[in-house]
Amino acid sequence: MKSTIICKTCGAEYDVSRVRCPYCGTAYAPAEEEEYMDRLEEIREDLHRQVEKDNTQPERKRSSAIPSEVHHAQNMRRFGRKYAATEKEVNRFARSVEGLGWKAAILIVLLLGIIITTVVSSMNYADPDEDEAARRDAENHAAAYAEDADGFLERGEYTEYVSFLYAHELMNFPPEEFQRFQRVQNVAREYYECIKLMEEMILRSDDPEYFDGLDTDIRNFCMYLTGFCETLEAQKSAEKDEKYLANILDMDTELHAAMRACFSMDEEGVRELLDMSQTQKAVRIREVLRHE
Repeated sequence: MKSTIICKTCGAEYDVSRVRCPYCGTAYAPAEEEEYMDRLEEIREDLHRQVEKDNTQPERKRSSAIPSEVHHAQNMRRFGRKYAATEKEVNRFARSVEGLGWKAAILIVLLLGIIITTVVSSMNYADPDEDEAARRDAENHAAAYAEDADGFLERGEYTEYVSFLYAHELMNFPPEEFQRFQRVQNVAREYYECIKLMEEMILRSDDPEYFDGLDTDIRNFCMYLTGFCETLEAQKSAEKDEKYLANILDMDTELHAAMRACFSMDEEGVRELLDMSQTQKAVRIREVLRHE
């Protein structure tokens, strides 16, 4: 089963193998670190091959360390602009310590990788106190944030509304000013997941070499769709505020429209889909999207 994480910036859920959140672009440190180390390993292997190549050539007398540095720089430039910063550091160290040669250059590259990785990790890993700081921020600006939340709902921007709640730690730890949003928030959370998964299913790559996560997305969508329907029924009967009740009903209408467009169904087809079990829903959606 594909592992996923929740983005700390926008609250979106995505595959842990991605270096950045596909929704807001926030870097995910472990994946970014792994990609960076893979690139360093490619550099190391290229340098190792060059060492073996040099060792098979007749030894030539060198009058000074300067020709060795030029030879080193010429090889490093082959790695392109993406390694320019690393090349600069290697050359600087080579000039300061004459005669280190290729093996020392390899060591320097790896050491630089460790240093840079440490810096990247320290910049991207969240401080344990950040969640507490976000909650304090939510409490201190609760009135203003509540006004912003009302604005999203009035404009019918429901996915943006949920992203806003996640970004300010208002989803799981709402201050008192947000109690009035509780019912519409419960429906919006399920709505958000359904819309996000439909977008992923529609925008998936057609490249045969690309990892096909469609079946997983379909299963997750069916789970959240069932959750949306159950939450909708419970909350619309309990919501006393006509304004928020209108938002709840509007999300239901929008989700139906999205399913009609995404799955090429008419309204009758959508209603038939909603009456199915989760397994039946998954089979029907798979038939539509895979043209089976």
